[in-house]
Amino acid sequence: MHEDAIDFNPCRDNQPSTAGWRFQTVCGKVLTPMSREDMMRKFWTAISAASLAFAALLGYTPAFAQSGVAVLPLPDAAAYPEGVAVDPTTGAIYTNSANTGVVFRVDADTGAAVRVADPLILGDSPPAKPVSVALGLKADGQGRLWVAGARTGSMHVVDIATGERLARFTTPEGPWLINDVALTQDAAYFTDTLRPVLWRVARDAIADAALEPWLSFEGTALQYGEEPNLNGIVATPDGRYLIVVLMKTGRLFRIDIHTREIAAIDTGASALDGGDGLALIDQRLFLVRQWSGEVVALDLSADMSTAVEAKRIKPTELAWPATVAVRGDRLIVANSQLNRRGSGDAVLPFSLVSIPLSAFD
Repeated sequence: MHEDAIDFNPCRDNQPSTAGWRFQTVCGKVLTPMSREDMMRKFWTAISAASLAFAALLGYTPAFAQSGVAVLPLPDAAAYPEGVAVDPTTGAIYTNSANTGVVFRVDADTGAAVRVADPLILGDSPPAKPVSVALGLKADGQGRLWVAGARTGSMHVVDIATGERLARFTTPEGPWLINDVALTQDAAYFTDTLRPVLWRVARDAIADAALEPWLSFEGTALQYGEEPNLNGIVATPDGRYLIVVLMKTGRLFRIDIHTREIAAIDTGASALDGGDGLALIDQRLFLVRQWSGEVVALDLSADMSTAVEAKRIKPTELAWPATVAVRGDRLIVANSQLNRRGSGDAVLPFSLVSIPLSAFD
């Protein structure tokens, strides 16, 4: 995800900005999340169903192109979907609106999308000036979603079953863009595109907390320069390494979780600038090039120190693609269309794209 660096408060047009944005009050209105959630869940479920029914009438049900690529349409309330995740236990697909943080569950077979959470309580009253409040997300297989909070400067955990926000993790004041998240067995790691640090939250620490950087990149091989900087992140299956990408240059880095050592990954002459979401299957890394509308497959060496390009594809169905997740034998990519948000001319319906892994053979 990339956007101009600006400060954000969702109620700037309605009330003064306050430090430590909590969401118990939004735009001066005190909210009671549980009773309000019960009422709004029914409303949004009906809206989601109606949107998908209308999309079906227009021919927007999941349709496989000759290439095997399929488009999964989303309701209008899923505006500018940036994050995408697949639950490792259930196989369910989740995506969120960058504008409001509202989370939807998508059925990969039918395309049906159901609203499951509004953790920032912005679903029915989005900010007057659309700015990203939720980007990358991951499902942990324990009924929870871990979400990068973008311009809020925070991260949060959502209970999928109830839609409740279980915890919020704040970071120190400053320019911030919490962009993406990767999970290991014991922790969640978050990238920050504006500050040269990596954030870590223990997976058993499900309670509000103020964070300090887990790793600073100052004095390391991973140097921030012209924006945008760090974006996508993925963990290796054995939990030893994190792989991250500098979006502006496309440079990949390997971070040793135990020693915190950082090393550049040699990718040869492969063009990877605009690198956003990352996904990993064994030694094959998939990288989404947002600006180019491409997905690149790279084969990593055993020690993750080098990567050789295997194939790149550019499906016409991609629209300013952002994050990517693996579901069975397919990649699921979020069509963010964030390049159209400022002008308000997004192509509807918003969507996810399902790409067969065989496309990279």
